Amino acid sequence: MNAKKTATDWPAIEAEYRAGKQSIRAIAEWFQISDTAIRKEAKKRKWVRANQPSGSQESAGANRPAIAATVPEVSKVEEVLGRGRNLAERMLDELGAETLHKGEMETIIELSETDPDRLQALRQAVSLPVRAKTLQTIALALKTMGETATEQPKGKKAAQKSAADAATGPGGKFAPRPGPPQLSVVGK
Repeated sequence: MNAKKTATDWPAIEAEYRAGKQSIRAIAEWFQISDTAIRKEAKKRKWVRANQPSGSQESAGANRPAIAATVPEVSKVEEVLGRGRNLAERMLDELGAETLHKGEMETIIELSETDPDRLQALRQAVSLPVRAKTLQTIALALKTMGETATEQPKGKKAAQKSAADAATGPGGKFAPRPGPPQLSVVGK
């Protein structure tokens, strides 16, 4: 009835924790342990996160206002972009691992699967076109996130003005068009 417990990779968790790029909950979810366990281990081993000033973890009470004043606020867009990049990097790592062990995966699929429909679906899942499409999708997501990061957010009025200028500018939907050719008579 008890599930087999796997060994926890504390060195990898420590590296992620110290890097400070992900939340503790995200790290916990990735390594399939509780965030409380990570917090306890970090406190016990005195790990320090890179994005926090030294001493902020030990003294949680008195220094809170001072820390909040020194750490700049990260906008929601930047936070989402950071999480998106992190997810894309993980997906690339998973794709790399899948590609590295493709032959082994195909052998396991061949030996363990008897249902022909499921066998075909699993073969397709590890096929080169599927992996290439996955890589293309990840690259497009990273490109979009990069472009979003460089664009300055506009207000509603600025966005509407920009759209109106594009519509009335050269080649726009409402741009003035030249009239039909005019006949001109040269006088005597």
